[in-house]
Amino acid sequence: MSRPESAVVFRKLGGPEVLAVEAASPRQVAENDVRINVAAFALNRADLMFIHGEHYTIPVFPSRIGSEAVGTVTEIGENVTDFNIGDRVTSIPFFTATDGVQGTTAVLPADYLTLAPPELSDAQACSVWMQYLTSYFAFAEVANLGSEDTVLITAAASSAGLGAIEIARALGAKVIATTRSEKKRSLLLEAGANEVALVGVDDLGEVIDRTTHGKGVRVAFDPVGGESLGTYVDHLAPNAVIFGYGTLSDLQPVIPMAAMCRTQSVFHPYSMFNHVGRAEERRRGVDFILERISSGALRPRVDRVFAFDQVLDAYRYMESNEQSGKIVVEIG
Repeated sequence: MSRPESAVVFRKLGGPEVLAVEAASPRQVAENDVRINVAAFALNRADLMFIHGEHYTIPVFPSRIGSEAVGTVTEIGENVTDFNIGDRVTSIPFFTATDGVQGTTAVLPADYLTLAPPELSDAQACSVWMQYLTSYFAFAEVANLGSEDTVLITAAASSAGLGAIEIARALGAKVIATTRSEKKRSLLLEAGANEVALVGVDDLGEVIDRTTHGKGVRVAFDPVGGESLGTYVDHLAPNAVIFGYGTLSDLQPVIPMAAMCRTQSVFHPYSMFNHVGRAEERRRGVDFILERISSGALRPRVDRVFAFDQVLDAYRYMESNEQSGKIVVEIG
């Protein structure tokens, strides 16, 4: 059943203040597309980067926003065979300059939909793919993380950080997590971290040396940027890979080249969007995650749920960096 369409839209770059919920004209369903009535959508830091003009996808105004939603199929394109009207589905994140899922309805390519895991609520179901695929591609497809490895996850209380802890442990690796908040230490240990270093209090190098018996971390998953790499560069294992996937410090990463040369380490500017478009990688990641959701080994963590008319408040909350897990907006 169709319903009036409203969408989150922006017409200029800026912070959450540039966003508005407006009536929208339904987009045509092409032959490989699916239309859904959205039940809930999740916010991601990539969305903030997009409206600020910091994402590598450049907005085309007026632009919709968002890439993760759960909802019910209401229309399918003539080439779509994997879904039926009435199916409950989730969207796998992808980015375009004009489309977005944050609204009452959304049109998406069928290749970027999966059936929603029945074990999950709407808020959980729209929180799966960015939370887990972000680290899955880095750890499994690029770094081949395994049981002999230790991974460092900085700013680990974010949804991507918490997902990274779970994915690393699912691959058999040890995890050292960092946080600025003492109250989040227990959360990270509960998520599966072997050790937690409190920024500005604990000696990160000492924690790495103790946990790895002096071998160092072979993978770092770091969204901080700025001087972050310098705090652990002398504690990398040979041939380490540092995935830089953000700039929470608002500064570009400083690369200590001489120190990295000593271990022949590599800094990898990283985005999951560079991998999700590869069909075979996407299929492997989806299968890996769905299997572990079904077994109960993975459960996306939702921090807070907002109503649709509170979407600007939801974005302001994300800018505060106070959350531990996903921020979700439910459609009433």
